[in-house]
Amino acid sequence: MLHTLPFLLPALLSIEVEPGQAISASAPWAVAPEGPRSYLERVSGRRIDPRTVPPIRDGTLVFDAESMAVEMLSALDIPPEAGFDFDPTPGVLYVAMDGVQVTPLCGGPQSANAALNCSPLVDGVVNFPPLAGGNPQVKASVFQKLGNYYAPFNLVLSTNRPPDWLPYTMSVVGGSSQLAGQGGGVCGIANVACDGAKRNHVSLSFSDSCPGDVAEVAAQETAHNWGLEHTDVQQDLMYPYVAGGSSFRDQCMGISHATGSGVTQCTYVHEAYCPAGQGEEQNSHAELMGVFGPRDADTEKPQILSVSPADGTELTTADTVLLVANIMDNSNFIGVNWTWLEGLPPDLDGYRRCTNEVCDDGYGAWKPQSEPYDFLTLKKPPVGTYKFKVEAMDAYGNHAAQTITIRVVEAGPDTSDSAADSTGGGSTGDPSGGESGGATTGDDSSTPTSGGNSGITGITSNSGGDDSSGGSEADGDDGCNSCRVDARPGPWALLLLFGLGAGRRRGWRRGG
Repeated sequence: MLHTLPFLLPALLSIEVEPGQAISASAPWAVAPEGPRSYLERVSGRRIDPRTVPPIRDGTLVFDAESMAVEMLSALDIPPEAGFDFDPTPGVLYVAMDGVQVTPLCGGPQSANAALNCSPLVDGVVNFPPLAGGNPQVKASVFQKLGNYYAPFNLVLSTNRPPDWLPYTMSVVGGSSQLAGQGGGVCGIANVACDGAKRNHVSLSFSDSCPGDVAEVAAQETAHNWGLEHTDVQQDLMYPYVAGGSSFRDQCMGISHATGSGVTQCTYVHEAYCPAGQGEEQNSHAELMGVFGPRDADTEKPQILSVSPADGTELTTADTVLLVANIMDNSNFIGVNWTWLEGLPPDLDGYRRCTNEVCDDGYGAWKPQSEPYDFLTLKKPPVGTYKFKVEAMDAYGNHAAQTITIRVVEAGPDTSDSAADSTGGGSTGDPSGGESGGATTGDDSSTPTSGGNSGITGITSNSGGDDSSGGSEADGDDGCNSCRVDARPGPWALLLLFGLGAGRRRGWRRGG
């Protein structure tokens, strides 16, 4: 039986960048762009702080403001279809079996984030030990079984942690229920995102409490992260008790409230797949297929079509310029990371804008690739040399990067009849790309910026030998060989081609 702990509100961010405002007190000339900063802001069209919305606790499940649960949507005045209309989108699951420290607070306006090792499923700092003392055979067996459960879906599994700016879900496997304040017999706990939109949740599977059913428990907990509730069919992996579930069943099954309050929170999703059930039946297989699509391999790098201003541009102290990149990929899931490398304001040790809510500034989740990835605006910057890097990665770890250096010199006397801000060097930051940045593959063959986390090496190996995808294949982990699950011999591939049997959920397209 699965249970949850009381929800704890996260602390305030040390830096919360406001759109259109200077990023630093010492640099009024460096301004953050306008636009949504979170998934809730993107779907609602307004600024929403999820910390102000009390969570819903339903027996085994926790629904926070980002859960898109029906009660949360009602409280936020957001129609269910706002977040539910999207194409199937690849996902990444990091299976953490080597010991993880999990904290209850993320330090910002989110309830859980795998890259930050934070989740309200614990009420204090907890050090979860390695699965079976780190036994490589046990790890490999559990990972392979979990991979088999998810074999039909467009989900990449790995035991190597991706860069922090690539959205990924973390399944912590190891330790006992008592470590998370749970009673004996509890096998796992998780958060829920009804529409599968939040891709950086954390789940806990207690291998010491349920040593014989570790993969089954991990399968259920991770599926909760992507919107599945419990069902009343024992053979389904979403049955609320460990009972030998063999698969995510492709049939409409009644919602089980054996461990809950009797209220179904993801009714609008369930009804789309089981109309006759009116929200009280769930097709576990079909809903996961709607979230991820069918498995297929992807070896294509994202393309950095243009960066503006171009590398080597010379500006003057009278110029104003927007730093922006246009990026496309063959999938609709990419992580993007802008980093300010040189010429930082004196009160900043570093500055990044990225996906996954781990940087100083962020991009709203599911940002359409048709929109440019704007970093910041330099408004009449001081004399100096400024260096920036933009990089992109898809769910398979295919990686591209571009570094640009800008030189700012003192402006001469203004002899024009109508003085105005100039864009300098012909760089307008035009989101259409145009010729200002120049078409480029954007690949500087560097390793991904990880922001302090270990790289994606070992889960991104491509057969071409190009390490710009994130590094060569790892040597393995004590016989576990990085515990990859491959769609076919070759790279760590479990993804895409959306037209093959998945079907679109409805009208709204998600971007990367």
